[in-house]
Amino acid sequence: MFKTSILFGDGPQTNPAKVAPGYEISEVPAGILVNPNLTDEEWEERKREIQSYKLPPIKIASHWTDKPSTTPNPDWEYLEFWTQRTLRRLAELGVECAGVWGYFFPKVEGYSATRQMDGAIRYANMMGDIARRYKITMMMEPMADLNSLWPTYKEGLKFVRRVDHPNVKIMADINYFLKLNQPFDDIKQDPELCIHCHIAGDHAQPGVGEMREAHQAFFRVLRDIGYQRAVSCACPWVGTQKGEFDFTAESARTLAYVQQLRSEVYGER
Repeated sequence: MFKTSILFGDGPQTNPAKVAPGYEISEVPAGILVNPNLTDEEWEERKREIQSYKLPPIKIASHWTDKPSTTPNPDWEYLEFWTQRTLRRLAELGVECAGVWGYFFPKVEGYSATRQMDGAIRYANMMGDIARRYKITMMMEPMADLNSLWPTYKEGLKFVRRVDHPNVKIMADINYFLKLNQPFDDIKQDPELCIHCHIAGDHAQPGVGEMREAHQAFFRVLRDIGYQRAVSCACPWVGTQKGEFDFTAESARTLAYVQQLRSEVYGER
């Protein structure tokens, strides 16, 4: 059975101090909260603040947002600095898996497609090598962006296989499956390569909109492959009650929704 997780700190609404209790794992936005451009002194202060919230274990990171590696002249020295410092700081928080957006590997018009892919593979291997030192696994996140090198989950799998690094795998986000009408069963092709999942509601948190059937189908695939890692609520958040937005109340409602649906799906057999 998968574990419940929540992404916090990616915007002013998702104040980590106000996450409802009960989630099993937390997810941190690396490029926002774990900023490698902070000095070590600034980072120590931020780390103490993050640890003061007494959240569930922070095992996952996302929002790998910085310079791409598919341009004609990537700044490899900067990419190595950014990766090294970010992963070291994530390891200090206890992170085990770090996600990399598909947007990070854009197609570049007028530049050799072969060289673009070579640059992407080179950087994925660099990330994998550095991540291995910190016992972290990098996760490629296909984002249904047709201007990226691997917009679909299948293409992301193909990329990960080409990289062929033990510390480079893939993650599945329900939104991007739905955007390009991809079957969830694609996850079954190489289930051992899928090490994290994201879910959302209808342009909001899970439990908002008509997403119940999609969530059930997604959870059934995870059940069928024996997936036991985390499913994060990584989404925009909206207020479902009158008055000011209450992240504690909304994250509690979402947790209850995910827990109930998980129980229903896993109780079907």
